[in-house]
Amino acid sequence: MKKNLKFRIGATWLCIENRDESAPEYPDSVSVVLRQSQLNGQPGRRIEMTPRVQRNAILALGLRLLDLAGRMTPETTSSDSQSTPGNEPSPSLLDEFDATEVELVESLPHEEPVEFARDVSQSAKRLRKRMPILRAAQSVLEQCNDETATRLYLTLVAADMDGSLPSVRVPIVAESSWSPCFEQCVRTPDTTEH
Repeated sequence: MKKNLKFRIGATWLCIENRDESAPEYPDSVSVVLRQSQLNGQPGRRIEMTPRVQRNAILALGLRLLDLAGRMTPETTSSDSQSTPGNEPSPSLLDEFDATEVELVESLPHEEPVEFARDVSQSAKRLRKRMPILRAAQSVLEQCNDETATRLYLTLVAADMDGSLPSVRVPIVAESSWSPCFEQCVRTPDTTEH
C-alpha cells in the first residue's frame, strides 16, 4: 500500500492511498482514508475509508483547492507568527512535507497555483480527447513482444524529452483499422493512379 498523500489534522490523518501493486505510480483509483495517529506521530489504525475514488474526483478536489489557494493572501513572515484565539500558533500542514516540497511551495509566485490549475484542467481535456490513442497503446502493449515494448518506451522517452517524436517511417494502414482519432492523424496523400 502506497500513501500518495497524507495530511495531519489534530490527532488524525487524512491519507490518499493506493493499493494497486501492479502500477503504484499510476493508479486507476485510490482510497481516501481517515486514520488515527500512532504514538510515533505516524498514521495508524483506520477510522473511515472511501475506496475506489476515481481520477475526476481527485482532480476536482485538487482544482478547488488550487482555486481557493489562488484567492488567499500569500503567507508572510508576520502572518506565520500570528497566533490563534487560544494564543497558540497555527499548525502548518507544511510540517508534514519534506524539504523539497516545502521549497517548491515557498518558491511559487502568487498567481502560479491558479495557472497550474488551468494547466491541469487543459491536460485533463487533452487526455480525454486522446483516450482512443491511449487504448490503442494499451492494446499494443498487451500483445507485443518485449523488444517492441522497449522500442515504444524509448520512443516515448525521446518524445517526453524533446516534445516531439523522433523521425520514424510509419506504414500506412487502411482507414477502417484506425481508431476514432483517425481523422486527427496525419495522412500521406494517395498517389495511386486510378
